[in-house]
Amino acid sequence: MKSFGIALSLAATAMASPCPYGQLAERGALPEAEAKNFFAARAEGEAAVEAQMAAVKREEHAAQAKYYKRQLDLGELSLGGGLLNGVLQPFSGVLEALDVPTPQEFSLKEIPGDDAEHQYIKPAKSAVRGMCPTLNTMANHGYIDRSGITTFAQAANACQITLGFGYDTCVFLSALGLLAGGDLPSGKYSIGGADARVPDTLGPSLGISRHGFFEVDNSISRIDSYFGNQADFNLDRFNRLVSIADKYNGQFGNSAFAEERVLLYNEAKNNNPEFNAGVRWLGVTTAERVFIFRALPNGTEETNANFANIAPFYMNETFPHEWYRRATPYSLANTGTDIVTLLASSSELTVPGVNEGLNNFVPIGLDIGSLTPQEATCFLAQAVFDETPGFLAPGLIDNIDILNAFLNGALKPFFAPFNCAIGDNTPGANLTSNGAGPSDECNVLVNGVYQC
Repeated sequence: MKSFGIALSLAATAMASPCPYGQLAERGALPEAEAKNFFAARAEGEAAVEAQMAAVKREEHAAQAKYYKRQLDLGELSLGGGLLNGVLQPFSGVLEALDVPTPQEFSLKEIPGDDAEHQYIKPAKSAVRGMCPTLNTMANHGYIDRSGITTFAQAANACQITLGFGYDTCVFLSALGLLAGGDLPSGKYSIGGADARVPDTLGPSLGISRHGFFEVDNSISRIDSYFGNQADFNLDRFNRLVSIADKYNGQFGNSAFAEERVLLYNEAKNNNPEFNAGVRWLGVTTAERVFIFRALPNGTEETNANFANIAPFYMNETFPHEWYRRATPYSLANTGTDIVTLLASSSELTVPGVNEGLNNFVPIGLDIGSLTPQEATCFLAQAVFDETPGFLAPGLIDNIDILNAFLNGALKPFFAPFNCAIGDNTPGANLTSNGAGPSDECNVLVNGVYQC
């Protein structure tokens, strides 16, 4: 390991960007002997890093192969899927047309930069937009279809390409979008409300903006559905977050969100008779917040979650000027660690539960006071595997075997390292179609105001 450490140190010096010494060598401005030594050190460092990464990949792939065989033996992959050699396998049967996401390359890269295909274009009147600022931004720049009708694979790949999030995190998020209101066999879903361009193969495809699945109470920039359209950006709500961030040196970071989430929790608990702070609420609202200060800062300064980096995504649904994505992938394990930190930093325990009318908050008996990162990551799995059936359209309830085949093949392998207690879904008691809640009349956001 010592030799690897030396090589890694040399690689860090030789491959750093910008590296004045390296630039001199590349321009031929160094003496021949010094340049030769530099290039030799860089090559040695690169080789050592690549060898170490290859060893890690071999270990991961061996574990994946073992788990893949276990799933096959247990009959969990009835319609294909499963993670092998770092890639989801194809599906079969009714899901054979479902494209699977693929791992994308990771590096510090300007988004969109001068890429002509991905410059901002104002969305057409027929384009749907919804309650997720980053998905709206990806659509406005053509990383997903500009119509706002995307697919499981397209959105997961775009998540990696634009934000630098890990393959596991992006597959999880896109799968959540598909389950929230999409069409499983085709993999299509609307990033807003229901849309005729998404098939209804197994039942109504309602879009991700419907309340209760992907969209929950206590959003950063959208109001609770009880008080109006939960898909529309709410400038007053976002400005309140800005004022909180101002107290923390202008940083939209862990400290600001620790204060903001408690404020919103108590506000909803005291005023929203239908406030639902269940397992999905816990997973979605905490992950939503940590994603802000992990995904949206400029990759050249990953810890600087300031207004200049954050506001363009929310107020104009576009990438900031000269903005770079993360250089290293952000994984589900990273998410679990950050969720625990956020919960521990909060001034009071936001007890999960549900309002059954005002002044009648009923806790669900979930202790979040001493969560470990592993347990926090498992809550993300639980939010999908254990909570999904109560929010499905009737068509999916009638096809629960297809749903389980998708979950087992597309998501379960990513949670295998955490030893989460995950069982098969069975239909829940609180089935609902919910309102779609899209922005029906306006989909162009300029400085936080919809332009009709």
